[in-house]
Amino acid sequence: MNTYFYKQIEKKLTASRLAVYRQDGADDETCIARYLYNIEICKSLYPVLHIFEVTLRNSISQTLSDYAKVSNWYDTLPLEIESKNKVDEAKLKIKKHGKAVTADRIIAELTLGFWTSFLTTRYSQKAFQSLIIKECFKKVPKKIRNIKTLQNIIEKMRLLRNRVSHYERLIHWKDLKAQHDQLLECIRWLNEETYQVVKEIDTFDATYSAGIKPFKILINHKWS
Repeated sequence: MNTYFYKQIEKKLTASRLAVYRQDGADDETCIARYLYNIEICKSLYPVLHIFEVTLRNSISQTLSDYAKVSNWYDTLPLEIESKNKVDEAKLKIKKHGKAVTADRIIAELTLGFWTSFLTTRYSQKAFQSLIIKECFKKVPKKIRNIKTLQNIIEKMRLLRNRVSHYERLIHWKDLKAQHDQLLECIRWLNEETYQVVKEIDTFDATYSAGIKPFKILINHKWS
């Protein structure tokens, strides 16, 4: 790879960000190829993460709405203080944008961490946690349909989503394909139809299996 060209990239992306792609002594070409590959991997995960998060939050919200018998269940159910604060923050953000505070807007504004918290020990004494497991995860095999196992699985999905959202390196994860497959399985548990839809646009397997070779070819063709 052209040394000058690489140095100009390094100036803007920063040496510290690129350093994680050359910890094994990789050359400039391999470093950039890995960086581009990581971007493509994150891009390929976006549809699955998108469907997972939206399906999870709407499934939980509908269950809690049915349980509380009101659409604004977040105002009536005994939520933990951290969850209440996140609801208040969501309302404030909506107001700042000059929009009416509606249940739909609040549900969409709340973070993934808010929703995954319902599957933690924080809510183990609340009757609605059992209902969430029963209604939202009814398709989960019985041997793993318990709060401890579900919490571990969903938390991994949350961490993966955050990693992608913050543009962090993923390609070194030994279990990345397994995590992708688990993500798809989580969607299937929540809703078969959304699972079928996302399967049609999921490009992860092809991107992952191709590796960095296409990007090395690109670099040699464009910037060698």
